[in-house]
Order: sequence, then C-alpha cells, then structure tokens
Amino acid sequence: MRRAVIWAAYFVVAMTAAHAEVPAFSLGGCTGEKGAPWKQQIEICSALIQSGGGSDVERALAFKNRGNAYVQIDDGDKALADYTEAVRLDPKSAAAYVSRGDVYIDREDPDRAIADYTSAIQIDPKNVAAYGARTLAYSQKGDFDHAIADASEAVRLDPKSAAAFLSRADAYRFKGDFDRAIADYDEALSLDPTHKLHDILNNRALAYASKGDREHALADYSEAIRLNPTDPDPLFNRGRLYIYSDAIPMAVADFTKATELEPRYAYAALWLDIADARAKAPSVLSEGAEKLDMARWPAPIVRLFLGQTTSAEVLAAAADPNAAIQIGQVCETNFYSGEWALRQGNKDAAAPLFENAARDCPKTFIERGASIAELKALGAAVP
Repeated sequence: MRRAVIWAAYFVVAMTAAHAEVPAFSLGGCTGEKGAPWKQQIEICSALIQSGGGSDVERALAFKNRGNAYVQIDDGDKALADYTEAVRLDPKSAAAYVSRGDVYIDREDPDRAIADYTSAIQIDPKNVAAYGARTLAYSQKGDFDHAIADASEAVRLDPKSAAAFLSRADAYRFKGDFDRAIADYDEALSLDPTHKLHDILNNRALAYASKGDREHALADYSEAIRLNPTDPDPLFNRGRLYIYSDAIPMAVADFTKATELEPRYAYAALWLDIADARAKAPSVLSEGAEKLDMARWPAPIVRLFLGQTTSAEVLAAAADPNAAIQIGQVCETNFYSGEWALRQGNKDAAAPLFENAARDCPKTFIERGASIAELKALGAAVP
C-alpha cells in the first residue's frame, strides 16, 4: 500500500521553508536539506551538538536538522529522538512539531501526529504546512471531513498554494469525491505548472482510475513518467491500470522498471509477480526478495508468494499492537491471499478473501479497489 497511496509530502516540503527558524549562529553543513550527503550532514550536526555551543533554540535547530537527515536514511527511531529533543529545547518550534508529526504519519500513528500538528498550529495559527500535514493525518485516520476542513483552511490562508490544493484534492479522493478531487488537482496544476508536476499528475490519475476513467488516468500516468522517469510510483500505478485493462505485457514492463528503480520496493515486487503469473512468465520474486527487508511487513506476503508459508500464517503475522497498522496488514493479507488462491486455480477460496478486503480495507489502500476489480472479474457481488 505504501507506494500507491502518495501522502502529499510535497505539501510539507513546499510550505515548511516559509516557517523555518533562522539561527543566530552558522550551522555550516548541518542544514537538514538537500546538499551535502545525508550521512555527512549527520556527522556535522552531531559535532555541533556535542560541542555544547549555542542557545537552546540554536541547539534545537541542530537536532531538528539532524532528524531530517535521519529521515532521509530511513532511521525513524533516531529521527524521532532528535525531533523530541528539539521540541524539549525549543517548545515554540512549530517546525519541530511538524517534523515529528511526519514521523508518526510514517509509522501510521495518526493520533500522535494530529497532536503534534495541533501544537504547531497553536504556536503559529497561520502555519499552512501544519494544516496541510494534519490533513494527511486525518486522512490516514479515515476522518476525511476533518481532513478536508484542514486543507480548506490551508487554501484560505494561502490561495496561491498549489500544495494546499493538492492536499485537499487527496482528501477528496480518499473520501471518494473524485470530481472535486480532480477539480482541485486541476487548480494545483494551474498554480504550479512545473514544480512537482509529476506528483500532481500521478495523484490526479489515481482519481481518474478510481472513477473508472482509464483513458485520462493512463494519459496522466504516462505524462508523469515522461516528466520524471526515475520515480517508480507512476510506473507502479500505471502497471496496476494495465493489469486491469488486460495489457499484461505492459504491466510487466512497468513493474519491472519500478523494481529496477527501487529494488527495495516490496509492493512493486509483489505486483510484478502477479503480472508474471498472468503472463505465464517465470517468477523473478526469489531474486527480488534478496534485495528486500525481509524482517519487515510485507515480508510475510512475499514468503507466501514464494510458497514458503500459508495464508493462515500470514494472517497471524498481520497482528500488531497498533490497531491502524493491523487493519491495514489484515487488508493486505486478504487481498494478496486472494491473489495466491487465484494462482492456484481456487476461485472459491479467492472470492471471500476479496470480499473481506473490499469491505474492510481502508479507502486509502489500493488493495480495496483491486479487490473490487477482482470480484467483478469473478462475477461475484461487491460488498
């Protein structure tokens, strides 16, 4: 699910700069932004922090910037610790609260994220980035009305912000209001016709696809790929569109390219295996699995597709103390177990699994729409 549902991180990147604190001393290469390699930035920030110099506010900024670097190398634990220290040192840092909230979003902990974004808004009631980020948290929680309200406030505060319209468009799409979503994507494109254009096109394509307008979806995905051929997300999404358009060779090509661009992209590897099976081509999943993190979800599903475990064992592995994470993992278990059953020629076993996923998957999960498509293909009722 992670890659197909694109939380509008663009919003936070585009808007946070306007609210970034300006230090009274030079941070040198500890910027927390693109420039020097991330690991080098961590070393520079660490030396600055260990020097003991600077005020609490200045040291808080160093911790926040190092946290940004940790995020970029996928070390969420250290990022969370640094953002927490930044908030302790400077409780008035709205940017630190937003950054910590982003980590909680990545961990699918929307309640903690909402608390941090709310703190940022209390500090700075005109913080457009915080409203946009809280939109994402409410959407993740399934509270789309609050998400739309926050995004609308971001639009009111900055009606020239493409990021604000993109954020609201995503919330409308998750709610299932595809026409309003497309209208907001159109507005975002008119306000920002160059920067991050491919992201807006990719998300608008998702809305068109959900609406059943495959022609416009395909056009948007293809244009997004042309504009940024190194981004695996539009390739992944176009591949799924091809799967359900019976264009299997094209789906295989897109999923293959996505996995080449990002070898750790587990969901692209799974969908490539689905496409290969439908093309009656040899599976390459065993080779792909060597590049995946097999200690993290969705590793149990990968093992299912490799014939190393059972659907019942995957369902047991889907349990998680975080209720939101468990719901998502059970959703995925049902869908991919249904795909596995189809591959074994067992349509009777596949149908109820797809029914479970279509009924219980969050609206933000691609597996929900895919399950509905599979049920229609089977001639089964959609719950």
